[in-house]
Amino acid sequence: MTRFFRSTETSPQARGLEFGRAHAPQIRANIAIYQEIFELGAGGRFDATGPGSDALKAIESFAPDLHVEILGMAEGAGVDPALIGALNARTEILALLKVGARGECSAVIHVPHDDAPPTAVQTWDWYSALRDSWLQWEIPLADGSVTKTMTEYGIVGKSGMNTRGLGLLFTILHHVNDGQRIGVPVHVAARWVLDSAPNIASAAQVLANADVSASSSINLVSYEHGVSAAMTVELNPGGPGFVLPDTRGFLIHTNHFLAPGLAAFDTEPTRYPDTLLRHNLLQRRMAALKDPGERAILTAMASHSGGSGAVCCHHDANTPAEAQYDTLSTVSIDLAAGRFHVHAGGPCNHTAVTGLIEVQAQKA
Repeated sequence: MTRFFRSTETSPQARGLEFGRAHAPQIRANIAIYQEIFELGAGGRFDATGPGSDALKAIESFAPDLHVEILGMAEGAGVDPALIGALNARTEILALLKVGARGECSAVIHVPHDDAPPTAVQTWDWYSALRDSWLQWEIPLADGSVTKTMTEYGIVGKSGMNTRGLGLLFTILHHVNDGQRIGVPVHVAARWVLDSAPNIASAAQVLANADVSASSSINLVSYEHGVSAAMTVELNPGGPGFVLPDTRGFLIHTNHFLAPGLAAFDTEPTRYPDTLLRHNLLQRRMAALKDPGERAILTAMASHSGGSGAVCCHHDANTPAEAQYDTLSTVSIDLAAGRFHVHAGGPCNHTAVTGLIEVQAQKA
């Protein structure tokens, strides 16, 4: 099931308070699950409030409105704000703890040569224990625009789009200098550009100036005034890299760096070479598509080659529960139609009829 929530408040504090009140049990559950993951990585007790407080300071400097929203969310859920900070910095904390988590997600963007609307699809692969941890969230802003995101309860954003014609897909990366401190959380950076950037060029500039301490590829796509564009910003502590679509208009990203010069700092391929295999498979399958629309791309991404390291990932029952991965959801963005679609599970069930649970905001 895909859970859906539409905020009714446009001020950051009120919006966070509303979200926290509506989802207090889910936020608390995510805090508990990540605490277990952190302690497994630390090899014992771990106090997440310290890194969480550091994350809040970085967020306040980078995206003040989201800092206020997080404080409201913590108040609404009745939890320590530092724990919401830690949720938003879960990627940064895992890097700090040197947790050898495998890469997550595969993303495909197609920008047609004739400036027809672009297509953008991604899988979200993560710990199986968090299969009920996420929702689709619609966020009206004070300027009249709307941000739509798929994210985990308590985390302000991940993949998404806005009604100004900007979309964003998200895959994790691993750099040798990750985890030396807690910088701007990559999930906060993703949400902030959707809320604040008027166009793809501004979004890339905002991301390029984010002082991050962990790595991710932020894959931007836009459709503005009838013109399509796409660019990946590869965030990392050493400074951003940039990648543009290939000659057929495809921008494909898994979990290794593609920008020139960054491969020397990449720790992912030696740990999990499936990222290279997934990228190559998607390149070949996209090259074979005559009409690379959303359905064709989803079908091409429904590959189980590589087992638990496949594009469409299903966990290995023989793997310890704490190390099991699945494709938890699949995201499709249609900027021309303003449609942001998320379904539970991988591309292999994209033709299935999936349910939607809508949570209504409760006024105090």
